[in-house]
Amino acid sequence: MFDSFDSVGARGELDLIGSIRAWLGSRNPPSPEGIGDDCAVFLPPPGTQALLTTDALSYGQHFDRSVSAREAGIKLVNRNLSDIAAMGGTPDRAILCLLFGPDLAYAWLRDFVLGAGAAAEKEGLRIVGGDISRLEKGCFTSMLTVFGHSGRPLFRGGAAAGDHIFVTGDLGGSIEGKHFRFRPRLREGRWLAEDGRCTSLMDLTDGLAKDLPNLLPESLGARIDLDRVPVDPAAQRVAARQGGDAMEHAFCDGEDYELLFTVSGDTEASAFAAAWHQAFPDLRLSRIGQAVAVPREGRVLDHATGRPLPWTRGFEHFRAE
Repeated sequence: MFDSFDSVGARGELDLIGSIRAWLGSRNPPSPEGIGDDCAVFLPPPGTQALLTTDALSYGQHFDRSVSAREAGIKLVNRNLSDIAAMGGTPDRAILCLLFGPDLAYAWLRDFVLGAGAAAEKEGLRIVGGDISRLEKGCFTSMLTVFGHSGRPLFRGGAAAGDHIFVTGDLGGSIEGKHFRFRPRLREGRWLAEDGRCTSLMDLTDGLAKDLPNLLPESLGARIDLDRVPVDPAAQRVAARQGGDAMEHAFCDGEDYELLFTVSGDTEASAFAAAWHQAFPDLRLSRIGQAVAVPREGRVLDHATGRPLPWTRGFEHFRAE
């Protein structure tokens, strides 16, 4: 990753910008929509609301040398697109900022940008500009800001007592690397926005234990049927290796990048699930519980016992160990 013989420090800023423009290829439209002016210019499609999100990916924090440059570039794009999916939106344009030391290998940067460009190409995202800046040796940070749009954006906090709680895919086990191989649930998020029965939506990034309370308004809690929580085989392998509980990994590992959402309690859950599976036959959908008025015992309860679940914390950036 860091290489003093063929590093970015051996090339000038204009050369690097020219290379990045070439690596992005068709993902970078001509100015004034893309690279070439002080700002990119665009308008969201008529009848839609603009969406805006940003996220970062840093060496030593989000990935290490075991992760390829291409995988890191793909993850930067996909974790931002997951936020657009969580609003039921469509991605449009993005701004890429790269900060690195002069010893970063030129070939590594090329593969990172090519990975980001491939992920953008897959979902119709155009990377229209950004910035490069210098850090100390051995450092690399990337930041992506994504603009999108939606005719009916979905939000957190819209659930009511009695609403069904659903989750897509399988949960837990991100330590085994699945958080570098996920697909942002863009089609599924748009389907939920258009369907009209979804009352709140978010993507699972910090773990079900932390994200579920964040999905619900403060006046609500949840009763969870643990038998229906979809535990990823990766979580089971980690639990077997470390001697822990696979369900705890499903609740607390984070970086699942699945959709967590509520559906109106007036909806027949089985009918909704049937419509979902007709639209997305290859993606697992699980009804894991129901939103309820905040119980005295705690915010999130085991449906079978009525007791608070023991897992209360997911990932937090600045939590003291």
